[in-house]
Amino acid sequence: MQQLKPLPRDLTQGARSFPGGVHPSEHKEITEALAIERLALPSQIILPLAMHAGAPARPTVGKKDEVARAQRVGEASGFVSAPVHSPVFGTVSDVTAVPHQSGRMVRAILIRTDIERTQEAIEAEAEQRVDADLDLSPYEPRKITEAAKEGGLVGLGGAAFPTYIKLTRIEKKPTDIALLNGSECEPYLTADHRMMLEQPGAILAGLRLAMKATGASRGAIGIEDNKPDALRTMRQALSAAGVPEPIDIVALKTKYPQGGERSLIPAITGRAVPVGGFPPDAGVAILNVGTAAALAYAVAHGRPLIERVLTLTGPGIAQPGNLLVPIGTPIRHLVEQRGGPTEDAARVILGGPMMGPAAAQLDLPVMKGMSGITILTEAQTRPRKEVACIRCGRCVDVCPSGLMPATLARLVIKRRIAEARDQHLLACVECGSCAYICPSHIPLVQYLRSGKALVRALPKES
Repeated sequence: MQQLKPLPRDLTQGARSFPGGVHPSEHKEITEALAIERLALPSQIILPLAMHAGAPARPTVGKKDEVARAQRVGEASGFVSAPVHSPVFGTVSDVTAVPHQSGRMVRAILIRTDIERTQEAIEAEAEQRVDADLDLSPYEPRKITEAAKEGGLVGLGGAAFPTYIKLTRIEKKPTDIALLNGSECEPYLTADHRMMLEQPGAILAGLRLAMKATGASRGAIGIEDNKPDALRTMRQALSAAGVPEPIDIVALKTKYPQGGERSLIPAITGRAVPVGGFPPDAGVAILNVGTAAALAYAVAHGRPLIERVLTLTGPGIAQPGNLLVPIGTPIRHLVEQRGGPTEDAARVILGGPMMGPAAAQLDLPVMKGMSGITILTEAQTRPRKEVACIRCGRCVDVCPSGLMPATLARLVIKRRIAEARDQHLLACVECGSCAYICPSHIPLVQYLRSGKALVRALPKES
């Protein structure tokens, strides 16, 4: 078994942080006070079979098949994979290739929605609750992990890695702390913030279930200190529940990318994830707060991951909001339901502006890992002229991974890929801090991302 650095005794003293990082304008005031709401159901659902890390799911239904809400319509096709479930009652209109947010075409299941039956089911589900003091005695670790696996749970913070793998115990790498990421450090996004205000009980129950599944003896929820109401709400819910497990609600300094696991883990535990390693190498299991709530409902009520909360925001949308939407809802439907884009809207970002990719079209569906949709204006998206690097070192100062981004970019440009690899290019988390701070407007992230692809393509003997 690995030897782990002891955890700090008290995680609640002061606001904790990590080396590096930047402070972009937050823009969270647009939606942070807006409660989560549902919109009218879309007439069609588009369910890509590749909406998680790993192998795409295999369809288990065909054209003209009737499907029910929460029915599995795609099965996992490998160890790193996840099933897909229908969020609606309806009829399969096709199983065909559709555009994916990556720019590729992928297979998807298209479902015509039976709006009346689906709405009735949603209203019945509204009676279901999960409280922080959920009785865990009926749920053995394997049962918790299986519920996450069968329910198609993946990370809702963006990476969409299958949750059951994170919950599976590794004998040689024991987990002694389970962390929830409530930092939501991306500008504009407030979905996690609202979930902590509106569903603290489910989030805490999910953390306790994650602790039991992984064998962690301690739990913690990290929340940036620009969300004092979320810190207060979560602490009050924890105190009122009186749960037996030792859980800390940890204030974190507001700094991007605080929500990245390689920033959050050292900030809270004082441990570092080794280059090329994963959270279990630091004795940590880490989930997003939304994933924890989904875990609680999957275990307590058998509810698969068929809907999620996301933030539709930015100066380019008429009516921003925090929305609870079925997975597979076309983005166009959400935009139209919220008054449409403004006249000067110019770019749709899938997620936040620091790491989110631009959408090529509005007919893309909401994916499991899509935490927000940010619509920016023409004035915000005008290209900046790239000039020569002035070797100021700012990118080095802000890199949370301790890299030299400008040097790595030069190596990639010169195709000295083996050298870039040896200088730990693969440790880049693509957070965008270097590009954000660069006075020469060099698209460092794009260079490093392409370089990482070239490193992976190197012959093994290089």
